[in-house]
Amino acid sequence: MDKVLSDLRVRLENRISPRAMRTVRPFLTVQFLTFMFMGIINTVISVASATLLDILTARLLPVGSAYRILAARTNVNFICGYIISIVTSFFLNSKYTFHVKPTLRRFVKFPLSYIPNFAFQYIFVFLFTAIGLHRTTAYIFAAIIGTPITFAAMKLFVFSRRKSTNEN
Repeated sequence: MDKVLSDLRVRLENRISPRAMRTVRPFLTVQFLTFMFMGIINTVISVASATLLDILTARLLPVGSAYRILAARTNVNFICGYIISIVTSFFLNSKYTFHVKPTLRRFVKFPLSYIPNFAFQYIFVFLFTAIGLHRTTAYIFAAIIGTPITFAAMKLFVFSRRKSTNEN
């Protein structure tokens, strides 16, 4: 896999500007591909959780109940599914993507790295559902759009190698 990515980087260096290559290079690594795979697992967990909550809300709660109204107006089920997936993602990415021990300090920092991604995803879920896209499809599209943002934030803020040996 390293060889394939290395060949791709060499081909791109001959076709795009050095500035563009600096932007693209971090995404042409095995680490990013592992992150993408973990992201697929995480997306399945997030979408399944939010969709299950949508189904339970629709079937178990009366039409006029406060939670059902809140869920319909604020995408609270998306938020709950997102939180469940963040916890799962922390442990998967610690072990398989960044190869570091999960610590309390990283666990606290981890959700902060998701804030930019969450904002983008929440806006996209809102927009996609506003134009009539099914909620589950909106969740999936929003997750795909937010992936590069999350990788960069995690790599720089949570799993930076500079402080990893001193973490508790």
